[in-house]
Amino acid sequence: MKTNSQEKILLEIQDLKRRLYRVERKASALQKTKSSVVRSVLRKKYPHVQIDPQLLSLVGSDPPLSLKEEKQQLREAIADRFDEK
Repeated sequence: MKTNSQEKILLEIQDLKRRLYRVERKASALQKTKSSVVRSVLRKKYPHVQIDPQLLSLVGSDPPLSLKEEKQQLREAIADRFDEK
């Protein structure tokens, strides 16, 4: 049998999970909007360049990575792109 304090803690956890889910959805929507704006600007400026979404997601869009991690992921993405051809 759960005590009253355990029930309160479980309710708080459920509430925090719901709030976190809403924040994550909003963050995802903002990132998609930001990405589409960046893509649109790049298309206007460089109409003949094919935009790689994997590289675009890493470059200039405030990725949640350290600079070292960002450089490594860029290297891997570029290598993957040129290995496919």
